[in-house]
Amino acid sequence: MRGAEKLAFVSAMFDRVAPTYDLLNHLISLGQTTLWRVLALSWLHELLPPNCQVLDVGCGTGWVSWWFRLLYFRRNLTVTGVDCSEVMLEHARRVVPTAKFVKGDVSKLDFEDDFAMVTTVYTLRNFPDLEQGLRELYRVTKPGGCVVILDAFPPSNWVMKRILQIWLDVVMPVIAKAIMKDEKAYRYLASSIQNTVPPVAVERALRALGAVDVVTMTYTFGTAARIVARKPKRAE
Repeated sequence: MRGAEKLAFVSAMFDRVAPTYDLLNHLISLGQTTLWRVLALSWLHELLPPNCQVLDVGCGTGWVSWWFRLLYFRRNLTVTGVDCSEVMLEHARRVVPTAKFVKGDVSKLDFEDDFAMVTTVYTLRNFPDLEQGLRELYRVTKPGGCVVILDAFPPSNWVMKRILQIWLDVVMPVIAKAIMKDEKAYRYLASSIQNTVPPVAVERALRALGAVDVVTMTYTFGTAARIVARKPKRAE
């Protein structure tokens, strides 16, 4: 699926699974998704000037917005979250009542380049169009600002790849059936992790857009990665 078809599918799916999505992620990953988020979104102080704006694309239930407000409270950040699922946004508004959450499509973000940091966490593989989505993330990033991407990726190590395949194809359905009760959703989520592009392809795409200082950090033998890319400042 791509484009409007994928956007409609993903939006409807996350509307259905929103109430149990965070719990399912935590159980399926044995808590690693929470750990990766904490690690990936910490120690970014030097990339976040005081009183700057942060945009979280695919904000889901508002976890990233909540964490940024807690961790970087001295920076007085203005955090905006955007998601294609209205039910996810309803949860996010309860989690962080002081943040702004709006419905939107990553392929055509309704923002200018005002954000010192643009994040997307566990959503890259759900983009209706990966190249267009990355282009929009980069476009709305302020010159001198950064794009921060965290997601699950298929590991390059064949042993880990096989372990991940067994986990997603055999163990995950048992857990998901008990919690989510939505076979189509968990089959899509498992497939999306195994078939997403590797981090190096995301790096290449960002560099092609003009990004510099692109750095990738991997977690748990390559099953997840954080990619940070800086948008150069405008020439004086």
